Amino acid sequence: MSTKDPQSGITGPLTSEVEMPPGGWLALEARRGDVVRIIDVEGQQVADFVCFSLARLEEKFSPPNTLLINGNVRPGIGYALWSDEASRMFTIVGDTVGLHDVIAGACSRFTNKVRYGVDDTPNCRDNLARAVAPYGLRWKDVPYAFNVFMNVPIEPDGRVYNAEPRSQAGDFIDLRADMDCLVAISNCPQVLNPCNAYRTKPLRVLVYRPAP
Repeated sequence: MSTKDPQSGITGPLTSEVEMPPGGWLALEARRGDVVRIIDVEGQQVADFVCFSLARLEEKFSPPNTLLINGNVRPGIGYALWSDEASRMFTIVGDTVGLHDVIAGACSRFTNKVRYGVDDTPNCRDNLARAVAPYGLRWKDVPYAFNVFMNVPIEPDGRVYNAEPRSQAGDFIDLRADMDCLVAISNCPQVLNPCNAYRTKPLRVLVYRPAP
């Protein structure tokens, strides 16, 4: 199969399959050993990904610990997502893009107002909060995100900015759960900068359990 085939490399049964509309959000439970595959259906669409320990929802994804323990600002195959208690939550086990972001956080109505002067915009922080609200979590409980397919160049002088993603139609990332997790994903609704090439598009999310 082509490496761009969304079913490429899936060796076990699907336990979940969701089509995310532009600007949508979802929550799902991933058990240890499950693989969450996020597919860019049309290309150049970012997914904001956060996770919480199902055993104790107060333990959650930490971008600073993830950077510190990996010692690398560029996620790729073998890169782990770590919690605020330094527990390994997910590991990237498949990736057809090789360019993602763990420093830019997630857009919010507040940062959009400061950066672009626009009130009450659709945004990832609100999307993620809506996704986890049924679990009793609030807006302030949502950590900053791992930004799948997001292109954030870092200049030699330290300057960072949003650029158009390099992902193409059919590209995907596989994240293996290393503990039982609650996952929330926002199909990023940002159109005020190039992070989605100025147009929101669908995503597809699969959860499967690899054969032994």
